[in-house]
Amino acid sequence: MRFDDMIATVLERPSGRPDERAAQWRQLVDLLAQRRQASGSAEVEAAYAFLRRHRAEIPLQARERTAASLGGLRVAPELIAFFAEDHPTVATPLLRSARLATREWIELLSGLSPTGRAVLRHRRDLPNDVHQALAAFGTTDFVLEGEVAEAEEQARPLSPDQEENAGQPEERSQIWELVERIEAFQRSRDSAVHEPAEAAEEFRWETGPEGVIMWVEGAPRGPLVGQSIATIGEHGHYGVDGQAAGAFHKRAPFRDARFNVAGYGAASGDWRISGVPYFDVHRGNFLGYRGTARRPRLGEVAAMPDESGLFGSNLPAESLRQLVHELKTPLNAIIGFAELIEGQYMGPAGSQYRGRAGEIVEQARRLLGAVDDLDTAARIETGRAERGQSEVDTGAVLSRLHEAYEQEAAQNRAALAIRIDGDLPPAALEPAAAERMLSRMLAATIGLAGEGETIHGDFTLARRGRQDMLRLAIDRPHAIHGLDELALLHPGYSPDGDWPAAPSLGLGFALRLVRKLAEAAGGALDIADERFILYLPVAAHEAPASDSGAGAEA
Repeated sequence: MRFDDMIATVLERPSGRPDERAAQWRQLVDLLAQRRQASGSAEVEAAYAFLRRHRAEIPLQARERTAASLGGLRVAPELIAFFAEDHPTVATPLLRSARLATREWIELLSGLSPTGRAVLRHRRDLPNDVHQALAAFGTTDFVLEGEVAEAEEQARPLSPDQEENAGQPEERSQIWELVERIEAFQRSRDSAVHEPAEAAEEFRWETGPEGVIMWVEGAPRGPLVGQSIATIGEHGHYGVDGQAAGAFHKRAPFRDARFNVAGYGAASGDWRISGVPYFDVHRGNFLGYRGTARRPRLGEVAAMPDESGLFGSNLPAESLRQLVHELKTPLNAIIGFAELIEGQYMGPAGSQYRGRAGEIVEQARRLLGAVDDLDTAARIETGRAERGQSEVDTGAVLSRLHEAYEQEAAQNRAALAIRIDGDLPPAALEPAAAERMLSRMLAATIGLAGEGETIHGDFTLARRGRQDMLRLAIDRPHAIHGLDELALLHPGYSPDGDWPAAPSLGLGFALRLVRKLAEAAGGALDIADERFILYLPVAAHEAPASDSGAGAEA
């Protein structure tokens, strides 16, 4: 009997009762799995239509078992695509083990959800061409905000469970959430004896609207269920970092955020998690996050920095300087053109366009500042930093910066209070270096201050060794209390880089840059338990006394 005739025979059987339809559903899957090449016939199309039409009637566990039975087999890509539309517990095991040709994978990617593509990103056995094609979806899978993210979420197909519950009253949604919590607990209890003893390498997770993990697959559930992605881990240790917490409050996707799990079991230790928010398609209300977790790759572990690159990173300084020069030209062009629109130098422009142009100028200038930081760091590392003999009134520079960062602090409901002594001598620094050091010090502190927190500081003349030096002592924010110098200076470390005032390149990079600039000028940066202390050299012709007079609040 021809393949299409076999399909037609199954479709013609009686399907009035639910058990008859369930039997037909399983038989059709078995038949479609036996044929590697899709025929594209009317019978095959009718079979897939039947499977989709009656999918919600098949129990979730039965669909999970059916999909798992296809793992490792070479089946038609259309069948993989069909199961990929289903609930994550159905789709994930199959996507992790499916075997397709390179061309078939690439053609399948556009029909997958962001979470489905995230599963494939962690497969190490896929061809490079497939990984390159996955990288092209980064603009939608990991977009931070805006219409693209909204369109992506609205375009994602409903899972069968969502279809069954769509349009129900809010009370039904709350009951369903409670049922999911109970099921998560039961799965955790019932599967405890089946958890592998060896360390887990990856897992999938899902949270409720409060950001609490309710469902886990691929790792022991006990240490993970109940963890929150909505708040930063205590003292930067156990829990998620600021990238995940900041994205959660914006309802934005995030990628490779740090997640540390306490204990000594298979799920304990460092992880890198990625997640996307999901919403009720009909009502639009936020339902939670779904995502994946993996172990850190070599070079992502804070305790093992590669000192061969820039500031302990794996970035070659000379190559980075070349990249910096390639970035500066288009950035300056973007800033200049946006300023023309904002100032209406080329003719009248609507208020929306002017506002958008102003935002572009602000963001591009911040990015340009980060590029300049990279250029400065690369010059220091390659020994090409210019060492002039200029003098600068650092008290005046700090007073001006204090006013700007005070406004940033107020926006985050924090406060900045630095006392600047009067009659301070000038510093033996280049003005650009002084501005960069002081601004990065303020960014490294006030940008990480919590709501209601006040960052205190003093800018005075003090003795260091045998010489008088200008000293800026400023509080460490509560978010980084308890962290040692090694952790703080890691080039990729930043407990919360989501706020506008936070260091653009991470806290670790900012502190290293300030220390290198200070040392190049004859100063230093000390990291104490409670404060950052920056020492700057005094101009040579000055002979001040270290017990200078009364100070003034900036």
